[in-house]
Amino acid sequence: MSRGEPERVAGFEARHAAILARTLRWADDAAARRDYAQAVHWIETVRGLGHDLPEEYESKRERWLNARDDEQPSG
Repeated sequence: MSRGEPERVAGFEARHAAILARTLRWADDAAARRDYAQAVHWIETVRGLGHDLPEEYESKRERWLNARDDEQPSG
């Protein structure tokens, strides 16, 4: 590993963590607008990247899924 490699990896990890945090904020923002389908989309984006959700977001995901399903027109 080169001398600058740990700093490069740390920088990448910091940017990656910031992106994940921003994505979860987008989920919260969508839910605040009552756009539960979009909120779930952002949560699933994080999960699709192979990340475990914080427990808080697992709970939110369940609530948002239920709210989204309640809004679906029955047909």
